[in-house]
Amino acid sequence: MTFDLYAWKSPRDLDAAGVEALLDEWQAAGGDPATSPFEPSSDVGWFYLELTKDEPGLGASSDAPPSASKGPVWLGTTPEPPPARVVRIPMGAATPTGVLDSVFGLAAKYDLVLYDKRNRGVHLPLAELAEHASATFWPAGAIRAAVGGGIGLVIAVAAWFLGVPVLSGIATVIGGFLFVMALYTFAHEARKAKRGRRPG
Repeated sequence: MTFDLYAWKSPRDLDAAGVEALLDEWQAAGGDPATSPFEPSSDVGWFYLELTKDEPGLGASSDAPPSASKGPVWLGTTPEPPPARVVRIPMGAATPTGVLDSVFGLAAKYDLVLYDKRNRGVHLPLAELAEHASATFWPAGAIRAAVGGGIGLVIAVAAWFLGVPVLSGIATVIGGFLFVMALYTFAHEARKAKRGRRPG
């Protein structure tokens, strides 16, 4: 069975019925990606660029121009893609199983909206990943954060006392950053847990 995924940046507050109404009206008018009812964003352009580099045989289409560069995106040699409105991604039985994960991951990276036309599902991958991380934070995530923060503190203190010019300063900053981020993570998750326990 084949179906389409659509990715865009905005609007972000549509339910499945709202998305279907927009898609039906747009496709009745010809379905040109450049006239789609979504707002242009360079994030959509980057998403399309990375997706077509990672999955060249997928057949994704967009109003974003294809990249002429042969090098990988991470080398930074590709020029900034112009803003684009939407990316249509056909999926089917022959699509490799890892492609959906790749699409979801890239959509989270660029904070896009994904619409699964088969299941009429509207997804915000970045928000869904954040919710999953919070839901699984205690105890495994908490242990990892504590270990990371502890290692950072040890690095910062050891570097401070060693006093090697330049290197100690860099190591102190890195270790301190790890420690502060661990504290921030605990504070953030504790606030979320507290809000979740409030009645109403």
